[in-house]
Amino acid sequence: MASTDPYVEAYRSMREGALYLFIAWIMVGIGLASIILSLLLGGFAFAISAGPRAGLVGLIGGLIAVIAVIIIGAIVALIGLWGKFLPGVKKLASLNPEFSTASTLVNLGLFWSIILILVGVVLLIALIGIVFVFAGYILLILGYVGMLILCLKLNDLEKNALYLVAGILFVLSIFISILGFVAWILLYVALGESISRRMRAPPTPPAPTTLLPV
Repeated sequence: MASTDPYVEAYRSMREGALYLFIAWIMVGIGLASIILSLLLGGFAFAISAGPRAGLVGLIGGLIAVIAVIIIGAIVALIGLWGKFLPGVKKLASLNPEFSTASTLVNLGLFWSIILILVGVVLLIALIGIVFVFAGYILLILGYVGMLILCLKLNDLEKNALYLVAGILFVLSIFISILGFVAWILLYVALGESISRRMRAPPTPPAPTTLLPV
């Protein structure tokens, strides 16, 4: 059902982007689990005297797997950010200037941090990759500060505590990464509730026209 509320369009775009982003989080989580598994298997193979060569093969295989999965996850995240979430946030900022700072920080921090981390992972075989990953992490912190501001403003506007909780979790995810996954889920749910509420709201009546005397 179509809505005349301009916020609905922004929320829908942001919500679709959030869906991409927590799918990307799942893929990155699988990638990290793969590297841990590869390290365990490599050590196990060495421990049972299969020889260091078998352990090295297991380790390299796991590293290739994790790099592939993380790259795919990063691409999914970029699609969600560039194609859906960021346009929605920019639309929100055009409707309400209070969201402008959040829009700038999220755009600069989240999008470019993923680009740098992606380049760093590809170059991880060389030491230069660590520099890119570190720079990407610094920008990621900036992006999550933007997400906190965005969620606080959405909480003020929509009066939904899920936004507040999501914003806090985004900041905490700087230290405990799994909380970022939970934050995107909460934001997805909160945006859905805001869309439903605004769709149910009665349309704003048109401004009365003043008839000029003939």
